Parts: sequence; structure tokens; C-alpha cells
Amino acid sequence: MQNTINTELKNSIASIPLSELLPHSEPMILITRIVDFSQQTLRAEVDISPDSHFYEDHHQGVQSFFTIEYMAQSIAALAGVRSHLNQEAVKLGFLLGTRKMQLHKSLLETGQTYQVEVEELFMDDSGLGAFQCSVTCKDDVIAEAKLSVFETNDENQLLTN
Repeated sequence: MQNTINTELKNSIASIPLSELLPHSEPMILITRIVDFSQQTLRAEVDISPDSHFYEDHHQGVQSFFTIEYMAQSIAALAGVRSHLNQEAVKLGFLLGTRKMQLHKSLLETGQTYQVEVEELFMDDSGLGAFQCSVTCKDDVIAEAKLSVFETNDENQLLTN
């Protein structure tokens, strides 16, 4: 992670409830916490337990295809951090698609903590962006993908375009 934001500010933002940084509400906030961030990157963690959304008893975990949502929420968390730093309202965001998604494991196991890393590749003035993302556990890559997203703070733009 790039260290362009001081540690005190990072700790302050990491203590903010995720519901204030994401345009989601419980129970659909799926990432557990923000661990680190810079202007273009964010690392979050997801703890898997029987209380996790999408947890399946018969698998004793969460199927790995849900990592796309962990990646998307981590991107949204980065946008929320940026909004907070700029003293702006949290923007709405949409996952448009994914390229080259690879699932290296089929299951996120109970009792494990998974790291989600997102890195902005580009973000244009219209709100269209792309991110390189990965989910790892103990240095094992579980999933990786390039996600395309769109963010806006103009709800009218959504209705007219």
C-alpha cells in the first residue's frame, strides 16, 4: 500500500462504521473491516463464520464466487474513504462487469480471515472506473479479477442516461 496518507488519519477512518462509508446497510455489508488504504488502493478483511451472509452449513463456508461482492464492496469502501476525506456524501456505485475472474479455490472456510485488495487502474470524470482485485488467505490467492464500476452522486443521472 502506498503511504501517502498519515497513520493517524488512517486509524481515524478505519474506526468509522462501514455503514457510513458504504452505500449499503446491514445485513448486506459483507466486508468486516478496512485494514489499510491509500489514494488508489484499499485492503479490507472478511471474517468467515456461520453468521456470515451466504454461509452454507453443508459446505462449512462461503462459496468463492461471492468474492466478487467482497471485491465490489472494497471498491465502494475506497470510494467512501475518498468521500469522507473530501467531506462529501458517499456516492452510489455499481458493478458493471468483470474481466478475467479466476477462482483458485471453491470455498472460503469458516474460521478464516480473508484479505481483499483493490487497486484503481483508472477512474474517469464520468465515474467509469476499473480496478484490479484479489482475495487471499495466508498468502494463498483465492480469487482475482478486474472489475469495471460506475459511481455517481447524481441520482437524476441514473434516471436520464
